[in-house]
Amino acid sequence: MKLYLKMNDSSNVISIYGITKDPDTNNFMMVIYYSNNGNLRQMLNREFNSLCWSSKFNILCHIASGLRSIHEKELTHQDFHSGNILPRTDQFTCITDLGLCKPVNEKSENNSKKVYGVLPYVAPEVLRGSKYTQASDIYSFGIVLYEVFNGFPPYFDMAHDEFLTIKICNGLRPSFNIKVPQLINELYKQCVDADSLKRPTADYLRKKL
Repeated sequence: MKLYLKMNDSSNVISIYGITKDPDTNNFMMVIYYSNNGNLRQMLNREFNSLCWSSKFNILCHIASGLRSIHEKELTHQDFHSGNILPRTDQFTCITDLGLCKPVNEKSENNSKKVYGVLPYVAPEVLRGSKYTQASDIYSFGIVLYEVFNGFPPYFDMAHDEFLTIKICNGLRPSFNIKVPQLINELYKQCVDADSLKRPTADYLRKKL
C-alpha cells in the first residue's frame, strides 16, 4: 500500500484511489485503476497486426517513463513483464503490480536466494542468485521491448523450465523475426546485455524512445 501511494504522482504507474473492506470476509482491498483493455500481452494478442510503428514507440516510451519514476524513488519493480503493463490506449500506458517492489538497498529476507517473477523476463544475474537491481528491471524492459516489436511472447516455443534458465544464463536471448529499426535493435541489445553494468537507465531509454 505504501509503495502504491509513493508512486501515485506518476502518470505511468497504476493509481490507487483508496481502500475498501469486503463486508462478507472483512478482507481489506485496494481500489486501483481498472483497465478495460486488459494487459499488454492481451492487447498484443488482439491488435499486434494493426499497431503502427509510432504506436509501438509510444507504448514503450510510456513504459520507460513509468520505470524511470519507480527507479527515481530508489525502488526496483522485480516482477516486470507484459502481464503487469496496462495500456489504456497507445497514448497512455501504465505499470502495475508493485507487490514485489522493494527499496534498492533493502536486504532480502533471511538472505533468501529465491527467484521471483516470470522466467523469460528475469535477468541472468538474478537467475544465478544475485541481488535484484534496477539493472535487472532494465533487462526485463528489454524483453518487453522485444515482445512489442516481435508480437510473440519471449521463448513461446520453448518450455519454461530449468533448461531454459541455464540457456539464458549462458547467453540465450529472444531474436527478432522481423526487421526492426536500428535504434530498437541497439536498445534491445543494450538492455539484455549479460553485464548488468552496461545496461542503460530507464531515463536514457525514455529519452531515446
